[in-house]
Amino acid sequence: MMESSLFRFLSCTPSPSFIYLHHPHHPSTSLPPLPSDGAIAKLDAVEHNTPRLLLSGILNKLGQEEEVNTFDGFAIRLRSWWNDRSHRGKGKGKSKTKINGHTSGYDGYDVDEEQVIIMITKAERLRLVLGNGWSIITRLAELTGVPITVVLCSSSPWDHVRPIRGDAFEPVHIYLPPPSKEEILSELLPCSRHPLWPRFLDLLLSTILPICSPPTSEIHYISMSLWPIYTANLPPHSSMNHLNLSYPKSSVNPPRELDITIKLLTDLKHQLSLSLAASIENLLPRLTGTHEFKNALLPRVRSTRTLPKPPSMELSLVEKFLLIAGYAGSYNPPKSDIRLFGRGAGEHGKRKKGGGTRRAGYGRTRIGKVPQRLLGPKPFPIDRLLSLFSSLYAEHASRPEDLQAALGGESSSEEDEFDWLPTVAEQAAKVEKKRKRESEREKQWDENVDELAMSTKLWGLIPQLESQGLMKRISPSDRLDNIMLRCEIDYETAKSIAKELKITLDEYLYEASM
Repeated sequence: MMESSLFRFLSCTPSPSFIYLHHPHHPSTSLPPLPSDGAIAKLDAVEHNTPRLLLSGILNKLGQEEEVNTFDGFAIRLRSWWNDRSHRGKGKGKSKTKINGHTSGYDGYDVDEEQVIIMITKAERLRLVLGNGWSIITRLAELTGVPITVVLCSSSPWDHVRPIRGDAFEPVHIYLPPPSKEEILSELLPCSRHPLWPRFLDLLLSTILPICSPPTSEIHYISMSLWPIYTANLPPHSSMNHLNLSYPKSSVNPPRELDITIKLLTDLKHQLSLSLAASIENLLPRLTGTHEFKNALLPRVRSTRTLPKPPSMELSLVEKFLLIAGYAGSYNPPKSDIRLFGRGAGEHGKRKKGGGTRRAGYGRTRIGKVPQRLLGPKPFPIDRLLSLFSSLYAEHASRPEDLQAALGGESSSEEDEFDWLPTVAEQAAKVEKKRKRESEREKQWDENVDELAMSTKLWGLIPQLESQGLMKRISPSDRLDNIMLRCEIDYETAKSIAKELKITLDEYLYEASM
């Protein structure tokens, strides 16, 4: 097992100075145990989110009640602690020396063989805690002269956490595999003594595990939400007390045991099918709470079982256009912007919506190419966001009253006052005058849109969208040039926002136009 692999690495002498534990299927609270001998400091990079908290926390876990602000002060105090520990631990003869709560009973206990382990969970946040020079944590044994084994734990692979400068040597990689079905059952079976509980767990795991490998705690969270729905329509039986239900007064107390048949299991499976599919899409990513989920899908509550729609987002008109532009920027390749958002001259000098011919079918791609909607959003520069926003806003936003004539070609009062049979020259002059006026109004509208796109008010909306989790800044926060963003909304959300703006979203998506 992988737990024994980590234990074996830490138990050998000397142990590796740098180990990276990748655990995408386990929470940081249920990692393999560490050896009990030696000095151990286990910290979390979320709780210790500043250099002072992290470095002082390591010293405090090792028994040094000191506070340091710099790595130099940390290295001096750590080396001093190790020297004092070495002098206290060295003994001669057959004396028993007690170190860190453990007694050594052999001649000349050598404290240099004792190991010092520093485990840091959520290691992907170390770059935010210590900055770009966080690789000093990976070289503690080399920089302090203390035989330290640093274990960094993260749900992200090392290639995503690796320092940008490349000044950290390659660690010993340990991958913690997902728990097997037998391991999950051994943990969850004692949760209930109801005779249908093992059948329910088998149905739940057979559905979830082929799709994803969530931690055991997440499966337990889903099971506690689905179990009341699974057992809602059971007849009175003697195991009702395991469901926190009382026996009916009209029947024999207690009733006879439940007769588990193939028909009963089939009916319960069909009863749970809708809720089981909805739990993977809503409960697992925490889009819906447990109480709300059960009240919506319990069979005895309502005849039509549907999850309530999330409340609509309170977004301004400009924010909605920014989100649609950001979604198109995240899921379209840059080379398609001219074709999809290009402003070609049409019949009457108006824009062509989108970019060329369309073929129906969102997500249809060439054979062998993975659709971008399955790969996730890509980051894009802020200049591209503003360009796409300008194109969408100029095309679909409502224009002021003085510019409405450019849309429908309204006639002025002067144009209405003409003879019932004008000459050809007069008619041509009026048409040219009308075309010129529409061109001027169109130019004025474009200038208004460009002014809006470069205004500080619009730029101030981008941090607001970031705070709501609708957009994410990929580039460092202190970088003022080449700002990279990523849109975090899904296709259904983007489609509903586009519908409010009277925009056909698929017209501006590359995969829908292939």
